[in-house]
Amino acid sequence: MNILLGCGMIVLCLSLQVLVVSYLLRGLHVLEKKHLLRYSTLSIWMLLITVSLVLLIGNLCQAALWAWLFLALGEYKDFVTALYFSLVNFTTLGYGDLVMSPERRILGALEAANGVLMLGLTTSALYSVVSRIMRKGWRELHDKQASPAQPGKSKESASSG
Repeated sequence: MNILLGCGMIVLCLSLQVLVVSYLLRGLHVLEKKHLLRYSTLSIWMLLITVSLVLLIGNLCQAALWAWLFLALGEYKDFVTALYFSLVNFTTLGYGDLVMSPERRILGALEAANGVLMLGLTTSALYSVVSRIMRKGWRELHDKQASPAQPGKSKESASSG
């Protein structure tokens, strides 16, 4: 029963993080298409902080869902303690200062597996954003360097002829 409960939580958390990442990437795509994204140092800094915070909030919401489960199962008496335990598991930190009852401890291991998957998804989404920014920046740099020459002519032929 606990394994099924844990797997259900993993599916719920995966669905939540996929939703967060999908809307985040879709929003960035829309902003880019409308030319509302700027690629100055300050804009990139703000963009990466915003993206990181949105992804972190998604992960914190998942840890909170696990905490509510632990609270509902009577493993902890208050939400703050359950959330602390959940975050320690989710991040695979594993302090060991709090433990679950023997019949429920498999849920802690499943949450740790869930955390590894979700933090990996978060990292890949952040990488996708950074990669997109870098491609755009390199393209703009290349276009600036190529613009003095006339289209279809190299720099040498344009200056000699």
